[in-house]
Order: sequence, then C-alpha cells, then structure tokens
Amino acid sequence: MQQSELDFINTLRQSSRYIEQHRGKTCVVYLPGDFISCKESVSQLSQDIGLLYNLGLKIVLVMGASSQLNKAFNDAGINWELHQQFRITPSELIPVFQKTIGLLRSQLEATFSQANCQQPNPPTLVSGNWVIAQPKGVINGIDFQHTGKLRKIRHQAISDCLNSGQVALLTPIAYSLTGEVFNLNTLEQACHIASAINADKLMIYGSDQQLESLPKQLSIPQLNAITKNPANNEQGRLLNQVKQTSFKVKRVHLINQNDPSALLLELFSRDGSGTLVFSDRYHELRPATIDDVGGILALIDPLEQEGVLVKRSRERLELEIANFIVIERDQLIIGCAALYANENNLSELACLAVHPEYQGQELGDELLKAVEANASKINAKQIFLLTTHTHHWFIEHGFSLADISVLPEKKQSLYNFQRQSKVLVKSL
Repeated sequence: MQQSELDFINTLRQSSRYIEQHRGKTCVVYLPGDFISCKESVSQLSQDIGLLYNLGLKIVLVMGASSQLNKAFNDAGINWELHQQFRITPSELIPVFQKTIGLLRSQLEATFSQANCQQPNPPTLVSGNWVIAQPKGVINGIDFQHTGKLRKIRHQAISDCLNSGQVALLTPIAYSLTGEVFNLNTLEQACHIASAINADKLMIYGSDQQLESLPKQLSIPQLNAITKNPANNEQGRLLNQVKQTSFKVKRVHLINQNDPSALLLELFSRDGSGTLVFSDRYHELRPATIDDVGGILALIDPLEQEGVLVKRSRERLELEIANFIVIERDQLIIGCAALYANENNLSELACLAVHPEYQGQELGDELLKAVEANASKINAKQIFLLTTHTHHWFIEHGFSLADISVLPEKKQSLYNFQRQSKVLVKSL
C-alpha cells in the first residue's frame, strides 16, 4: 500500500468521529468580500459546502461584499464615507449597491451550481427576505441614511428552509417593513443569525491581520482578556463582535480566508486550522502559581496512589510550579500539566491529569495543545513523556512509541525499570 493511500485511510479514520458529531447540526458560515473575490476559493468552498450538505449538515451562508462595493463605487465615480467602520449609505448609492450585490449573488449561485453538478444529491442555494431592517440612525451627529441594522429575524423561516434540505444565503441587502432598502454589516448579521436560529457552529473567515497570534482555542475569559489588548484594531473589532453575541452559539470558529480548505480542516481534523472560541466550558487555562499547589496535589494524589503518576512531594511541586499550567473552574483545579525543558531541543511533558468529574470534555486535549504551544515557544523540536497507563491516548494525539535511548542522558539514568514506563515522542 502506498503512503498516499495510508495517509488517506488515517485521515478518514480520524475524521469519522467528527462526521458523526456534526450530522444534523446547523452551521452558519460568514464569507467576507475579500474571500469571494477569489474565484478559485469560491469554487472550492462551493464543493465543500456540497460535501457538508451530503454529510448531513444544515448550512447558512452569509455573504459579505465590502471590497466589491468599494470598487463599484470608485468605478462609478461615487464618493463614499466610513464612520466608526460602517459605510454611510446615501440614496444615490442604492442603485449601484443593488446592482453589485445582485451580480455577486448571481456569480456565487452559478459557481455553486457548477461545483455541485456531479453530486448525486446536489444542494439548492436559496435566499429570501428573512431579515427585517431598520435605519442605523444618527450617531454622533452622523446620519447613516440607508445603512441599517437588524430589527427582526424570521428565524423560523430560515429553519424551515434548512429543514427542507436547502442551503440558505443571506446578503448585505435587507428591507424594512416600509419597503426601504438597507445595507447591513454582514459579520454582525452572521452573528445575530447564528444566535437567532440556535446554530451549533458559527464559522467566520478572517484576514491574517484579524487572526494574528490567536491561539488554537479561546475560552470566554481568554477572549475577554485578548479584547482588552488585541494585536491590532481589525482583530479588536472582530473579537468584540464575537464577544457581543448572545453565546447561544457554543462554538465560534475563526478561520483564514486565504485558505479555502480551512473549513473542512477545522470541522473534521483533531487540531483544526483556526481558532475555536467556546462558551460551553466555563473554565480558565492559565500558568500555575504557588497558590495552586494545594489544588494540584488534591488532583494528582489519587493518580499517584494508583501508580498512574510518579509521587511528587509538596516541596518539589512548590519548586517546580513555574513548569505547570492548570485549568480552573469555580476556584477548583480540574486539570494540570507540566513542561520541562531538556537539552537538544527536547522537552518533557509530565503530570497531565484531569479531574474524574470533568473527563470527557476534551480538557486533556486542551492541556496538551497548551503544553505543545509552550514547547514551541522555547524552540523545542520534540516533546517526550513516560507513561504506564495512557499511552493509547497519546498515540491518538500524534505521539509515537520510542526506545529509552531517545531520552536525554540524565533522564535515561533515572529511568525506573521496575515501572516499565513506555516512552512516547512527538515532533513539533
């Protein structure tokens, strides 16, 4: 069997659990105008949406058009203004606005039809007047005119559309109850739609600038901390919009608009491709402090009694506390792990533990990813560990069994042959 075939089989095995988890779930996908301007990306995404549809997901697409509108107004010689990052939309912009959005929507529908023509059960892309708009109004003396905001979402109509087996499409165009046309901010719209229909996931394509230095996962406390000091203004606006959602959506995924494969990788691979913001686990992952020693000891003591972990004294833990990270919930330490630097760009993972009452919530995955991130920061090329009970779990997370000869010399000299711990190594 060729390596490419083995890679395919391993990928399929890994993704099977996620395929089952996502079946029947509702997913809102926000597509910024910059993403839609790339024909190749739109074509690939259209195929991927067709695949998700046939895997049983219910899909809502929210289409942005900022870059296309900018070009259309400039080509028409029409001056336009921004205030507080929102476009002011006077009446004279409306005809160009409608024409541009209509053409963009038509192109997206055409690409979607072509990309899914080979599907045995191709999805249908439909849109409607599901969003009722109202004027954004006058803010700080600036009249936004036909720039609008959401007044009402006909969420049952959207849900009925999804339940009938169609893919829903929303654009920046929305209408008031008096028939006026309004220009809506589509990122804001995507967040509100996802909340209104109780979507299981909100997928947001963002720019490199918006996603700069974001970690793989963000809890709500971590999100709040980053929004106070974002990497740049664009990132701050994105994260504040995510933060302002009602959090009826438990999982918000931020993925790179320059990678059209990011959607499938984020949904069907263990490590994903972007940043997951989760609100369904109320805990904080942070570096340990000396005040956490008691909580860590209480967590690991049962595992030490069972022989799963090597015994650590309070004195040793106090001396090594800087190596630890913890997960805290309601002032209770429910998870911990430690990282020790060694020679030859090799680091050791140790003392990974999760409270029995909180197992099954992927906290171990979260601790492992945090440790790997910390190891990368100190330029470690590989990470190793010794375990007597949980080597299968680590193999599932990318580690490989190895001989004790791969260990640093000092660690080899301390190896306890009576415990017969298995050595596992993972390249970073």
